[in-house]
Amino acid sequence: MAEFEQVLLAVCGLFCGACYHYRALSYSPERLSALTTRRRRSPEGFLCHGCRSDVLSIHPGCTHCVLRACADSRGILHCGLCPEFPCARLEAFRDDGRLHHRDVVQQLEILRQQGAEVWLAEQAQRWQCACGEPFSWYDENCYVCGAPLASYGSDPTLR
Repeated sequence: MAEFEQVLLAVCGLFCGACYHYRALSYSPERLSALTTRRRRSPEGFLCHGCRSDVLSIHPGCTHCVLRACADSRGILHCGLCPEFPCARLEAFRDDGRLHHRDVVQQLEILRQQGAEVWLAEQAQRWQCACGEPFSWYDENCYVCGAPLASYGSDPTLR
């Protein structure tokens, strides 16, 4: 697995490639400005290189992640490889009310069955518009072609 792909596999079972903080690295200045205005944050608050990145600009909400610290202490790539899977910490994360968190246990089970390379390829495809433009968990329409997207923003019941 290429190193750039590995950083997109969050220890919790999220695909960082669909996170708007990670996606912001590829945004045009105009698009980043619109995002920062809408979210009332500075541009620096959006620039993340992925969960498994060594870059210090990892998203502030992920910097002190107890799941990442636990996986690192156990020497495992993701929580699905832990003998205690699923643990209370992971279940609390899943149940914290954020729509994109609710599927992490299911995604980790799929990841365990498929392996990281297949899972990452499927996730990259899942979070890409038919026109080829990647999108984030809450984008309702493609930024490039305007097509409606199957995301948590357009369908909160999405699984």
